[in-house]
Amino acid sequence: MPVNPVFAQHPDRDTVPVEQKQKKRWFRKVNDYVDSLKNRRFRDSVLRKISKANEPPKPEDSSMYKSEKYFTEHTGKVIRRIIYRQLKVFGPGSINDTTFTTNMKLIKMANKLHYNSHIWLIRQNLFFRERDTVNAFELAENERYLRSRPFIQDARIYVVNSTDNNDTADVLVITKDVFEYGADVRKVQTSAVGASVYNNNLFGAGQKVEVGFLWDKDYKPEWNSEISYTKYNLWGSFIDASVGYSTLNNTTALDSGVYEGSYYVRVNRPLYRQTASLAGGLTLAHNFSMNIRNRADSLYRDYRYNVFDVWTGYNFRRRRGDDGKMGSKPDMAILGRYYRVNFDKRPNQEIYKNDPIYNDRHYYIGQFYIFKQDFFKAHHFFGFGRTEDIPFGYNASLTAGWENWVGRRRFYTGVEMQKDWLTKMQGIVTLKLGMGTFWQAGVSEDAVIHGEVDYFSRLFKFGKKGYLRQFGRIDYLGNPNNYFYRPLNINRENGLTGYVRTTINGYQRLNVQSETVWYSPLRVYGFKFNFFLSLQASQLNYEKTNLLSNPIYSGFGVGVRIRNENLSINTLQLAAYAYPNAAPGMQGVWFQLTTVSDLRFDIFALKIPQFISFR
Repeated sequence: MPVNPVFAQHPDRDTVPVEQKQKKRWFRKVNDYVDSLKNRRFRDSVLRKISKANEPPKPEDSSMYKSEKYFTEHTGKVIRRIIYRQLKVFGPGSINDTTFTTNMKLIKMANKLHYNSHIWLIRQNLFFRERDTVNAFELAENERYLRSRPFIQDARIYVVNSTDNNDTADVLVITKDVFEYGADVRKVQTSAVGASVYNNNLFGAGQKVEVGFLWDKDYKPEWNSEISYTKYNLWGSFIDASVGYSTLNNTTALDSGVYEGSYYVRVNRPLYRQTASLAGGLTLAHNFSMNIRNRADSLYRDYRYNVFDVWTGYNFRRRRGDDGKMGSKPDMAILGRYYRVNFDKRPNQEIYKNDPIYNDRHYYIGQFYIFKQDFFKAHHFFGFGRTEDIPFGYNASLTAGWENWVGRRRFYTGVEMQKDWLTKMQGIVTLKLGMGTFWQAGVSEDAVIHGEVDYFSRLFKFGKKGYLRQFGRIDYLGNPNNYFYRPLNINRENGLTGYVRTTINGYQRLNVQSETVWYSPLRVYGFKFNFFLSLQASQLNYEKTNLLSNPIYSGFGVGVRIRNENLSINTLQLAAYAYPNAAPGMQGVWFQLTTVSDLRFDIFALKIPQFISFR
């Protein structure tokens, strides 16, 4: 990765920016901006200038390269000073272009609507300080951590003013924010409208506020709402904390066919760097059912319950030592979790009194985890051109625990593993295997067997400016001796996109998915278009015991995903799906207009320990 020569030749130009006092109140700036956009020709000029200014650089090639490669030659040098460089949200076309300037008042006005992240916030998210020595792995993982922050679009760290004749160097930290304001339209019908608005970097201080609503004339009450607050990296502890309230049924509901509200507090600290020792999280929630459809007392499930979920992990053998050198042996960690659900009120109907779903449950889990993880930089996987960090390696875990559910105390054991391979064609193959079971009086019950293979092809040139990538997945899930577990279905993310409330189910499921994505060069006011073709097929053993003897339900889809990565809004997805042999209750064609969350690879090694999921 080349270093901008301006930094080496003119270090005096890259000083810590001084925050300027605001000359106008915030609402005055908004009013000025809105007034200026009333003229259509003027508005279109602004949009064209902004979109052109944000056009990303053309990638040099489609290969992946190790994140720490650039920093290796500077290892061991003492850091004299840390230089901070913040790019405007609507500014340079590349994060490597820090010399971009403009006299255009239009772009300046648009940028004034955004509060840049404060320098103290960026510094708070760094793993190094002045007078530390340069460590290639540490700088690479710090750059990776900065990119994982929801309010940062991209980040780069460079070692500058470094020569063979000295043992010191400066470190340049370049960040580019995501535009802090966003909105998400969740539902638009003649009788219902749902949306939310948010600021994911309020006052440039790494905090998010979100307010949402849903109006549905068929619901009682017709208006429902949500509000939440999140602070990222609380007090420099690398803890993300959230508190919120919702009556929009947008948390994981206890059961199907119910509508829930929730009060909650969530705290999470990932294993943010390889030399960190502790990770963990805490969830406190009070959830309650809502008779949103005004059902009769005999049908409405009236209940309230509390959730207490806490976990912690200790990385006791770290691959990278205190001397900064990376060893060949893997990391090792131990993890523990306690989970409890207790009901303040249960449904009155007799059929639910012995239903496990509506009974108290708690369990303890202990886990031994071994992992080895490297990272590559790439682009055009799930994104629209931004830098993406690709984890690569292997992990394995041994899990044991106790569960008490409906007065039934069961012991649990499980084993899981995951391994990545690089193919000869520079693609990535990931294999996941898992098997777990509960034990009651020495007899296995609710055993789960899981196997999954994922494939990501290399990035191919397609046309003069476009790119193409192929994705594939084969997933098997089975339960040979169910006791509490309910059967599987193939609805939505469990099988076929567009399937909802189908009645077919079984205790074995096979899903096959293929998707071809064309990352097109099309740009409209900074919005980019990724077109895709998909093939999905699912089988359930709902007719015959032998899974492969059952009917195959398939779906073919074509669509487009639209996103402006400068903005903190969800991706818009438009698609059409056809089902040659649709399941009972499903039509042969389904059209989709929705928003989807930003997908990213999980870069944090330690995760909350859990039973192998069966759903």
